[in-house]
Amino acid sequence: MTNRLITGILLAATVSFSSCDKGGEPAPTAPTNGGGSGGGQSGGSIGPVPSTFTQKVLLETFVGTWCATCPDADHKRNQVTAVNNKVIAVTVHQSDPMTISLFGSLNSVFSGNSPSGMVNRTPSLGNVILSPSQWMSNASVAAGGSAVAGLAITSSMSGSTAQVEVHAGFNSTLSGDHRLTVYLVEDSVTGTASGYQQMNAYNNSSGSPYYNMGNPIQDYKHSRVVRKVLTADLGDAIPAAKLTAGGDHKVEFSNVDLSGYNKAFLFVVAYVHRFGASATTHEVLNVQAVKVGATRDWD
Repeated sequence: MTNRLITGILLAATVSFSSCDKGGEPAPTAPTNGGGSGGGQSGGSIGPVPSTFTQKVLLETFVGTWCATCPDADHKRNQVTAVNNKVIAVTVHQSDPMTISLFGSLNSVFSGNSPSGMVNRTPSLGNVILSPSQWMSNASVAAGGSAVAGLAITSSMSGSTAQVEVHAGFNSTLSGDHRLTVYLVEDSVTGTASGYQQMNAYNNSSGSPYYNMGNPIQDYKHSRVVRKVLTADLGDAIPAAKLTAGGDHKVEFSNVDLSGYNKAFLFVVAYVHRFGASATTHEVLNVQAVKVGATRDWD
């Protein structure tokens, strides 16, 4: 990317790298319930806020189709989600056809070089922006934490629109600026228009999964792409009255436009985060994902 990038921002699926199909993941199949791939059950309702939550991890990666080393970042992201089903990954694009306003909003708070990413927006060795080689170890540490917040999501589809209901719950009292952010994420994004082809620095590297796939790679499958933000880009404030044990902050999003997206590969990703005063004082407390049209209760 440019000298200035990113930071901020996920879905994961159990993946195998034995049969990459021109992209950042295997040939698309119906996503399964694992590693933040979403899953969930059709129908269903949201229960009361539990006293404990599973600690999940948000891996936010930043890429661009013009970035020739970004395929390796995709590969390393997939390695993380393949071995740790508590990791939910999302990808924010810069300066290509998949870029939305989110990138600029995040870049105003965090800066760095791409390809890069963040793990729960917590610093490692003093840095929030991490290189791909740091994602695995930091995600493992983050997954071992104790969760003070959790999320549940229910959604339905009708034609080209979706209805989404997100719950953020807590098991202790929190203070400070805490926010809820909700994304619509699409897997396996391809395009024939200019800008969708992925530059590939590994076309001549025999040890790479992207060896001999061309430069650029045509029909590259861009994974876990954040397509739109249902809240404000940097999140909506959670009322202080809800930041207590048993507190349930519910938000509804009506008539979410799904036009132009592959409905079979759409997910809702929601996360609770503390908004800090500087790049190194933010933190994602927990994250949840569900396939659009399904429900994910507290877990």
